[in-house]
Amino acid sequence: MINHHISDEMLMSYAAGALSEGASLFVASHIHMCKKCAQRVFTAEAVGGALVDDLDGVPMTSCGFDDLMARIESEEQVSASQNDILVEPELNHIPEPLQLLLGKDYKDLPWKSVAPGVKQFILPVGGNRGEKTRLLKLSPGFVTPEHSHKGYELTMVLQGSFSDESGRYKLGDVQEADGEIDHQPIADTDEDCICLVYTDAPLEFKGVLNRMLQPFFGI
Repeated sequence: MINHHISDEMLMSYAAGALSEGASLFVASHIHMCKKCAQRVFTAEAVGGALVDDLDGVPMTSCGFDDLMARIESEEQVSASQNDILVEPELNHIPEPLQLLLGKDYKDLPWKSVAPGVKQFILPVGGNRGEKTRLLKLSPGFVTPEHSHKGYELTMVLQGSFSDESGRYKLGDVQEADGEIDHQPIADTDEDCICLVYTDAPLEFKGVLNRMLQPFFGI
């Protein structure tokens, strides 16, 4: 069961086609695994299309956004029984949008070691300057350096699990982090933890040694 979802603002941006290629890949991979978020995107697209004529070029205020989300929630209640809209997602395989890009299983990827206990694979997707979309593989029990963020970071668990100060994240769970969050994720000890990670700026490592080594990590 997925307990941590993508924010409404991010889902709305995806539905409006306003995200970069890397961020779009991230959201598409999550909604392939998460029926709740997929339904919200489906409804947002339907409701947003119906509201285009009414908006007539007027900028959306915070109240307007709240009204839109309330309408989306109302539409979701109406369509909740329409099981033919979305296929129940399966959580035991690579999300289809990611699989189409990779063309192979995780174990067959040319992982690059960036530090003892952590490997990465940079995904060949476009984006704005400073953006990166990657797969990270953490060894069981690996403790990441404590860090904050110079920009925005999205992390989704594809295999295994990890925990930090905000809770435990398992298959399909998403963590959104920005410059206001300092954390130190720790991979659980039962298996490798593989995550899909999108960032629009480098991380900000804590501690002199970690900051000195960061350019070699490429994170």
